Amino acid sequence: MERCDFGSIMTIIRRYISEDKGMNQIDFTYLLFDTFMCSDEAIDFDFDNGQVCRWMTGQAKVSPRIVTYFLDKEHQLELAGNIQRHIIPLMYDSAMAAKELYELVLQDTSISEPKKQELICSYSPADIDTIHIFITRVLCFGMERNFVKRDTRTKKLLAAGNLSPVLTDFVMGNDVPRPCRHFCGRSEEIEVLHSLLEKERKVFLSGIAGIGKSELAKAYALQYKKEYTNILYLTYSGDLKQDITDMDFADDLPQDSDEERFRKHNRFLRSLKEDTLMIVDNFNATSIQDSFLSVILKYRCQILFTTRSRLDGHSCMLLEEISDKTTLLQLAGKFFSDTEEKSDVIEQIIEAVHAHTLAVELASRLLETGILEPEMLLKKLLEENVALDATDKINIIKDGQSSKETYYGHIHTLFSLYQLSETQQDVMRCLCLIPLTGIPARRFAAWLNLPDLNAVNDLIEMGFIQPKTGRTIVLHPMIQEIAVADMQPSVKTCFPLLESLQNICLLHGNDISYYRLVFQTVENIITKTTKDDISGYLLFLEDVFPYMEKYHEENGMQRILRELSSLLEDTSIGTVSDRALLLDYKATLERNIGKAVKLEKEAMSLLSPVTPENAHLVANLYGNLGGLYHQQGNTELAKQAMEQGISLLEQYQLLYMNDSIVQICNYAALLTDTGEASRGLSSLRKCARLVKEYNSDQCLDYAIIQEAMGTAYLVQADIEQATSHLKKAMAIYEIVWESEPEAIDNKYQQIQELYINAGIQIGQQLLSSTKNV
Repeated sequence: MERCDFGSIMTIIRRYISEDKGMNQIDFTYLLFDTFMCSDEAIDFDFDNGQVCRWMTGQAKVSPRIVTYFLDKEHQLELAGNIQRHIIPLMYDSAMAAKELYELVLQDTSISEPKKQELICSYSPADIDTIHIFITRVLCFGMERNFVKRDTRTKKLLAAGNLSPVLTDFVMGNDVPRPCRHFCGRSEEIEVLHSLLEKERKVFLSGIAGIGKSELAKAYALQYKKEYTNILYLTYSGDLKQDITDMDFADDLPQDSDEERFRKHNRFLRSLKEDTLMIVDNFNATSIQDSFLSVILKYRCQILFTTRSRLDGHSCMLLEEISDKTTLLQLAGKFFSDTEEKSDVIEQIIEAVHAHTLAVELASRLLETGILEPEMLLKKLLEENVALDATDKINIIKDGQSSKETYYGHIHTLFSLYQLSETQQDVMRCLCLIPLTGIPARRFAAWLNLPDLNAVNDLIEMGFIQPKTGRTIVLHPMIQEIAVADMQPSVKTCFPLLESLQNICLLHGNDISYYRLVFQTVENIITKTTKDDISGYLLFLEDVFPYMEKYHEENGMQRILRELSSLLEDTSIGTVSDRALLLDYKATLERNIGKAVKLEKEAMSLLSPVTPENAHLVANLYGNLGGLYHQQGNTELAKQAMEQGISLLEQYQLLYMNDSIVQICNYAALLTDTGEASRGLSSLRKCARLVKEYNSDQCLDYAIIQEAMGTAYLVQADIEQATSHLKKAMAIYEIVWESEPEAIDNKYQQIQELYINAGIQIGQQLLSSTKNV
């Protein structure tokens, strides 16, 4: 029996959406919940690709924020309007979809008869105009009812014979984007690519930037998708191993380390057969620059790389300029409405930019704005060609990548002809620092404190910003390089972006699903910005490091450590506290505990005597030193160090702060381990009072303290007190994480395990009343 829930309802609705009108799951979800996303309730809300996939496949509950919003009767009418305006026009037989939903409700034995009658009362097979009302009622019921997680197809259900398993419900968020709607020509190249992949299995589609490699790969996937059991798509971030690690598999666990995730993902991908195609887009590296290439080339599945690099010894297909002028005129006509009328001049413009696909598009978009007439644009391009020497079309090889200097000149000229506003320049400057995987437009606007998306939308119209699936945006790699050179992003000019990232990293207790995006952006800030505010930049790096530690982002931590070490080699830069913090961070990454202890002691020696200005840092160093002693098994020294740190926190009235709470919880755990749980509880009670006074008894810090107290009582076998504190903690977690049902479920499981580990199996029964289901 199929259960009537959000996943089964979405499966039926999407089954009746025609292929030519189809879209990825996240864009579909935006349309479905359009009014919610435009409301004040969604100001800080965005969809995560993997999470939406779990909603669709019945592996996770729809966000409580969405469910709560549409419990309101007026908002249900809005949802009905969304379905009528956005969803039903996509369907080729909405009446049949409604009939299947009607049968789904009737056949679900877990729904009472009165409820069934209530749901189907608005269903009328003969009245197509009321279908949206019926669908809305069923959908709201499916979202509101108790959630039951489904068993999904996993790697244990391998297909027989020589075929790969179907990965639709197992690998999340790696669907191939549809090619640009303006894509044209290249039919011969697609056929050549198909033949080459059938023969060689691993193919590098190479060519200069802006020639259309990525769009060709997407078009190929669309045309031949029926020949593959699965097609997976990755945007190269600069580290193939990390890209494999970052894939989202259904059986990934929150506590999995990066190494564990990589081990599982790599082992599974190696098992895929030749009926699976993997596309790695923008692989602009060589085998020397990314050593993991040799590993991925041993996968049995077919792999298509798009690249600007020269990879000798591998099967390569060079993509060159479109030679057919008619096709290029057709492309120009997609953007410039007077192309046919001005075809003679447009042909000359195409010749002037050497038939470079991106240049043709940008030139046509520029003409459509009316900034220049075609004749004037042609004149400027010809002047630029003279300056560059129009005959110079020699490939330039730099870092293993090929480019053509004249093409960069064309894009630079077209870029400079726009008179961008200050806001538009700020958007371009900061978007240079976003990874090529893209960023949701709303999140980017929030990071830059933009009041609206007008500047972003204008730059999309100009062709500089590329809209991607899931309402994400990104700069074309070629435009990104030119914008970095022209606009010179710096710590000062990109201050709103750095400040937003820094504020995210200061909220240590908050978990975010997009932490990879944050850390990749930080990496670009390190490598691409001018450091014109050293003190601000130092503080930025120092605040990001601990947040990376929270997510075990060791590569990023090492990168920050190298940057800090390089900066602080100059004795005129930074303070004593900066140098002490550098030693503390080195201790964090030091695998030899004895050496780490020495680094912490050296850091503390720099900060003598203790002052109000450095007391917080010294207290943290004592806490870290205590943790190291605890790892060594030296509990007495661990207690002394932790107590010294807490004493400083008390002396300087810092007990209510977030990292102080972490120290006190660690101290209480140490005391509990050594049979002194009552002393630990005393410290936790005092800390709880201060957090309640200075902040709130409904904040995450208060929940962490309540959980620590519950754990200590469990060790003492005081079930009643333990349950009381753990229920308080869960109640707060449910409020704080209301938009992250998986986080709530994970915490609930952790608390259950506390009971089990303490030998008390009744934990589930005692806590069941606090679980959101």
